[in-house]
Amino acid sequence: MSAVTASGLGNDQGGPVPELDQLIATLRVGAGNDPRIAEQVVAAAGMWRRPLVIQVTGRARSGKSTLLRALALISAVETEPVDEPGRPDPELDGDLVVYVVPAAPQAADRRIVAELPPDRTIVVLNKADAIGSRWADAVSAAEQLAHGLGVPVLPVVAALAVATRAGTPNDDDLRTLRRHAGTTDPTFTLSPELFTAAAAGPDVADRQAVLERWGLHGVSCALTALRDEPDLGPRELLQLLHAAGAIDPVHALLHRRYERIGVLRGGEFLDELARLAARSVPGGAAGSGRARDLIEDYLAGDEALWLGLQAGLAGPEVAHLAAGYPSVRPADADDAALRAQRWRAVVAGDMPAPARRAALRVHNGYVRIWERMSSAGL
Repeated sequence: MSAVTASGLGNDQGGPVPELDQLIATLRVGAGNDPRIAEQVVAAAGMWRRPLVIQVTGRARSGKSTLLRALALISAVETEPVDEPGRPDPELDGDLVVYVVPAAPQAADRRIVAELPPDRTIVVLNKADAIGSRWADAVSAAEQLAHGLGVPVLPVVAALAVATRAGTPNDDDLRTLRRHAGTTDPTFTLSPELFTAAAAGPDVADRQAVLERWGLHGVSCALTALRDEPDLGPRELLQLLHAAGAIDPVHALLHRRYERIGVLRGGEFLDELARLAARSVPGGAAGSGRARDLIEDYLAGDEALWLGLQAGLAGPEVAHLAAGYPSVRPADADDAALRAQRWRAVVAGDMPAPARRAALRVHNGYVRIWERMSSAGL
């Protein structure tokens, strides 16, 4: 068994884990030698461990490349533009698809998003600063679009998010911004031309430099902040500008979706192991034929039960039943016992087979955690 943690079970990280390594080694060269099954287990583990692919897509000039730089995710790749005349749409087969829509979505955007699986799709409403006159207008537009598309839609100013990754406002930026923070002209930041107009003062070049670095939305947010707090330092202003780019909610949603898909793939891995065990024929040459017993022992172990618990909780059929849990891990043995009892009742209820299987995995996982935390299973 792997080491028991404070939460009851051992290693919950992706990739190779001790019990799985031992299973593969035994199937390959140990007393349970069955190379054919061993290679099938290795292939199944490889599919489970494969890094998830995040595709960033959308029409030309929607801001895909800018959003990709703002996200700065190793596993994210940009596709060719969709809806290009004379060219087929790219194959959108990533584990997660981030569809970028500019401020004014078109019919092609709705058509393509409608063809994507909702649980693997996120829409980013880029250039949100061009929508209406307040950020609330962009939020409202994103909510309306989400209602129509049936997938989450998040407003973003990707260009500003990229700028905040590149560096902190320097002394020249702050001097220029403070110089104009007291203006009462409501049209000053309505357009780049108005912000850099000679009528606003002799520092046209300074204003142009600030505009190039932070964009009109960033400049407007910075001026508003400096009016309220003239002594804001560069780090505080950078934090404010980063928040104004609104990239963090996209990161957070991607992280949740990424984790969910990962744990569901863990459940698929366990299903494949169960199929391999069922296909393993006892008997045969000396030293072979134990594959079924070895795999079933692994499936009854801590690692597999933890994978199954996470996959069960993420199952769409029963996920709502765990919405109130502050963590997958119970706080103590009593909490683990209460959760196990609750999921036992769920298993006994009238529900479709996939939901019952997911609930059974959750129940079995919490039973094992209770055993480890209470020492009942030692």
